[in-house]
Amino acid sequence: KIQLIHESDGFANVFPDDKYQIVKLLQEDGHLVGMTGDGVNDAPALKQAELGTAVSSASDVAKASASIILTHPGLHDIIAAITTSRQTYQRMLTWVINKITKVIEIIILFTLGFFWLKVSLVSLLGMSLLVFANDFATMSIATDNVQSTAGPNQWRLGPLTAASGVLGLWFALVDLVIVWLGLNLFHLSLPVLQTAVLIGLVFNSQFRLLIVRERSHFWTSWPSRTLLAVNLFTIVIFALLALTGWLMPAISSPLLVTILLLTLAATIVLDFLKVAVFRWLKIA
Repeated sequence: KIQLIHESDGFANVFPDDKYQIVKLLQEDGHLVGMTGDGVNDAPALKQAELGTAVSSASDVAKASASIILTHPGLHDIIAAITTSRQTYQRMLTWVINKITKVIEIIILFTLGFFWLKVSLVSLLGMSLLVFANDFATMSIATDNVQSTAGPNQWRLGPLTAASGVLGLWFALVDLVIVWLGLNLFHLSLPVLQTAVLIGLVFNSQFRLLIVRERSHFWTSWPSRTLLAVNLFTIVIFALLALTGWLMPAISSPLLVTILLLTLAATIVLDFLKVAVFRWLKIA
């Protein structure tokens, strides 16, 4: 039957169950199926298809069974619906990659830091401030400029977790380098070291968004004005807090510049690794 479906350009005199069976067989063969219809007899197939589309003049039953209801005559709105859906998927994918990367970074940093120094590398107040820094940036993902992919999208959690793990490990190594520099080059006390680590985490979180939002190199497309503004605002505010010593022990300007340049350089290097990993794991 499936071979007959592939070889045929169309079917005539079909009953509702025939339409449903055609959709079902194509799905069992690994296809993502789109279906358009307007009548009651189209309802079973519309409900079964991944993209069931009811035209503007469709019956109430067909509209209730469909995933999308067109509001204008014709089928051209389907293109806009698919484009918007794929753009939404890209924003969700950015959120997931950013979330997994952030969690892995924090787990590695805090675990190794505790066994290394026997202390928490970020104060309780610093953790609270870090939540605010991350959350505002994360919410701005919803406004980001994204490109629609050429083909259908599919959640592949294994490769997604593996790629995020590579990114998270890299950022954790950068954080540990900041700890090492703070202890051996700047000879910081624990409270000041906690500020340095917090600032490193904040800078990493902002720079990370700029690279995970793009599947290719970060300069391929511009982020939205909102995302970029939130990034810059967060970096400036936390830099001022660290320099003035408000809500946290103050750090010196040379240390702040060192952390900024280190995290920025590490992020640029990571972007090339990210592109290679994404291509290898086919994340798009």
